[in-house]
Amino acid sequence: MTRRKKPIQSVKMNIKLKIHRQEKTYNGYTLIEVVMVISLLGLLSTMVIPNFKNTLAKYKLEVAAKELAQNIRLAQQKTIAEGISYKIVFNLDRGDNYQILCGRRGKLINLPSGVFFDWTTYADVDKTLVFNPTGAPNRGGTIAIKSGKNTLYVIVSVATGRVRIGKAPP
Repeated sequence: MTRRKKPIQSVKMNIKLKIHRQEKTYNGYTLIEVVMVISLLGLLSTMVIPNFKNTLAKYKLEVAAKELAQNIRLAQQKTIAEGISYKIVFNLDRGDNYQILCGRRGKLINLPSGVFFDWTTYADVDKTLVFNPTGAPNRGGTIAIKSGKNTLYVIVSVATGRVRIGKAPP
C-alpha cells in the first residue's frame, strides 16, 4: 500500500486558513470594563476633591481677620501721625460690621457674607477700641470672628497695641 502524498498547495492552504481564523481582533472595550473604569473614577474623585464649601468659608474668614487687623493698625498709625484719637466700634448686635471713627466722620466696613463677630472683650467698654496719640490702645483685647465651625482671633496687646491673628484665644 502506498501512501498518497498530499499536494503541497493544499497543505499551505490549510495552514493559511487556520492562521486566518486565529487572528480575530476585537476593537473597543466591553461594557463591564467601561462600567468598572467609571465607578473607580467616581470613587477616586470623592476621595481626592476637597470640600470647596468649607474651603471658601475658611478663606472668607481669613480675609475678614486680616482686613480687621489691617484696619486696627491703620487707625493706630493715623492716631500717631495726626495726633487725633481714632476708634473702632464693633457692631455686635448685627455682628457683621464695624466702624472706624475720627470725631464724627468715619467709615463703615462690612464683613464678608457668612462671617460674623462671635464675641469680643471690648463689649465691656461700649464695644469700642480707642487709640490715644501715642498709639497705645485704651485697653488690650480680643475679637473673635466666626464662619461656620471655624474661628479666628484678632488680638490687640495692652501697652504696645501690637495686632496679631491667632487660631486659639489668648
